[in-house]
Amino acid sequence: MNERVNKLSRALARADYAALVAAVPYAGYLGLSIETDPDGARRYVMAYDEQLIGNAGLPALHGGTVASLLSLAMQFEALIDMPAPRLPDPVDVTVDYWRSAGPSCCIATARLIRSGRHVAQAQAVCYQDSPERPIAFGRSAFVLRDV
Repeated sequence: MNERVNKLSRALARADYAALVAAVPYAGYLGLSIETDPDGARRYVMAYDEQLIGNAGLPALHGGTVASLLSLAMQFEALIDMPAPRLPDPVDVTVDYWRSAGPSCCIATARLIRSGRHVAQAQAVCYQDSPERPIAFGRSAFVLRDV
């Protein structure tokens, strides 16, 4: 665990998002990457992979991969946005699905709603083609642990 915490701390100190994602094996499995817009806003992108299909008849991505993207986006956003590095352990994650996700990459945006001494809350939205056509929304509460 200490080596993973060290990797996270080094990645945060350098704002090295690729290293941050690499420190979380499941994020790598999902093909997650973190992109930064010119205005500094972060987007969490889950690359399309056939392994992520849950319903081959539609085809549609598995709902668990969409939920994982939202959960990881909120967790990374909490980790990045806090003034001092603290590990956000999820206590509660809620996902509202609005439509199925087709066979293409998914994008999530997240924001930290509140960050206190012991607890933080975040929310996220997932979409594919347009932010005006969301696939799912997520909300999460975290307990914050010192690094």
